[in-house]
Amino acid sequence: MKKHSLIIAALASGLLVACAQQPTEEHPHEPEPEPRHAPDTWEAGVTPQIPQLKAPTRPFTSETLYALLAAELAGSRERFDIALANYVQQAHQTRDPQVAARATHIARFLNAEKEALDAALLWVDIVPHDTEAQINAALALLQNGRLQEAFAMSRKLHAQGEPTLFQNIAASAAEATDIQRETLLSSYKQLLNEYPNHQELLVGTGLLAHQLGQPEEALTYARRALARSPRSTGAALLETNILYQLGQYNEAVKRIESALEHQPDSLRLRLQYARLLTQKDLGKSQEQFEILVDKAPQDPDLRLSLGIVSMERGDLSTAKQSFDALLDLGEHVSPAHYYLAQMAERDDDLDQAVLHYLQVQPGGDFLSATVDLLDIFMRQNDPESADEHMNRLRNRFPDQAEGLYLLQVRALTEHQRHDTAEALLDRALHTYPTSSDLLYARAMLYIGQDRLQETKQDLRQILTYDPNNAAALNALGYTMADNNLNLDEAEELIRKALALMPDDPAILDSMGWVLYRQGNPKEALPYLQRAMDAYPDQEIAAHLGEVLWVLGEREKAREAWNKGLEEDPDSELIPATKKRLGVPE
Repeated sequence: MKKHSLIIAALASGLLVACAQQPTEEHPHEPEPEPRHAPDTWEAGVTPQIPQLKAPTRPFTSETLYALLAAELAGSRERFDIALANYVQQAHQTRDPQVAARATHIARFLNAEKEALDAALLWVDIVPHDTEAQINAALALLQNGRLQEAFAMSRKLHAQGEPTLFQNIAASAAEATDIQRETLLSSYKQLLNEYPNHQELLVGTGLLAHQLGQPEEALTYARRALARSPRSTGAALLETNILYQLGQYNEAVKRIESALEHQPDSLRLRLQYARLLTQKDLGKSQEQFEILVDKAPQDPDLRLSLGIVSMERGDLSTAKQSFDALLDLGEHVSPAHYYLAQMAERDDDLDQAVLHYLQVQPGGDFLSATVDLLDIFMRQNDPESADEHMNRLRNRFPDQAEGLYLLQVRALTEHQRHDTAEALLDRALHTYPTSSDLLYARAMLYIGQDRLQETKQDLRQILTYDPNNAAALNALGYTMADNNLNLDEAEELIRKALALMPDDPAILDSMGWVLYRQGNPKEALPYLQRAMDAYPDQEIAAHLGEVLWVLGEREKAREAWNKGLEEDPDSELIPATKKRLGVPE
């Protein structure tokens, strides 16, 4: 499967209920935020306007006045780190609520979550009944993962008739432990008994139940919330998400379409709809992402999604525009270069593809970009450029050098450059002589060339450094069994590997094969059958078919071989096995 196909699946799997700023019961028609919403941040290039300091509640000392003046000057020069440090320090020294408030605001402008929590908790400690202090403390507790305390603060706000964060807290619990979620759910249900129609509590309780694997109960809360407030975005998103995960795709689409009819300007509803459509209708999904990008042209996440969906559909013009726009925005730069490289490869513009691949930085696309770049160099018959590039990467990322050697070896091997691959492994092992991965790679290279003695030597060397290396134990045991060498030792090695990894299909296959080689086909059969059930590989199919054939289970043998050929129609091993056994066509 192409990588962009995997990400299409990831877009659909992102059907999670957004938590930011849900409408409260008291304010059911608040405007929707953008899908990528970060409160209290400023646009690039625009100096934030930090609220002015009100008059202090008591006179300040000269030292405090100097520190606050220095903070203001630092802020005017965009040295917000100095401004924040001074205000936090003076907030603690003076315990003045206005200084604590300003320290909190500056910290939030800077997304300094720990400092914001420190200042907000101080603020609410100084003036415990101040609503603004409580709201800021609740938000800071939420952002720092202290959800139960955030819930308690929101409960105080609710008692005072103020907006709460019940829904946000529940959504944030997706990153919490089950024990934390269960404790929160108990608190939500307890408060919901007192206020059974509270919109945020209903949605929040549903979110928590859903996170705890209780979709039916969660659906009940979502529908209770919708009955109370049919235009609740949070409830509509929760209901749709649950229906989708319950396998009721068509019903989920109907529900989100119905919600959009009532709230056509809701970006979060439309985003959910676009993600749902990636499952079965990429054309409509692209239409929805185009609407979203038109409404929020600076949102890089939407542009990336549009690019991926349109690329998957074959609308390369729209895809290229989307990825180029990301480069202009300076957002998602590496994914944009990666997909532009993929598109250039489709057009056989390999030079352009190389230029884009080279600009992919470490992250989610880096490994794939490196593999694809190596493949292009090999196809261009230019292993020297591949070597130069990989040497640069190894110098740049010395901690990843072994893995980078292995990537290069794989590329060389796939393009039948076995001598160059062997020379590279020799060079790598000179630097990393005890690397099990490099030794194993060289052993596999040797075995592909029928260099049995060298294969065994490298595998035994691994076991001197790492006696419980299951892969090496299995490879050595299987190599010996397949060549009818010292079958008792081969069985011992494979049994040790199997004890370490009892469900590994490759080791199960080896166990069956060594038993068969020892003349015990009946004992071999269960192992081979388990291996085949777990992983219907053509080699396992060849072994299973041979054992069944020898046991007289001719039809079952043919079934096993046919299944292996279905998985790998180009298999040479299965026809060779049948020919060796004299199986009539």
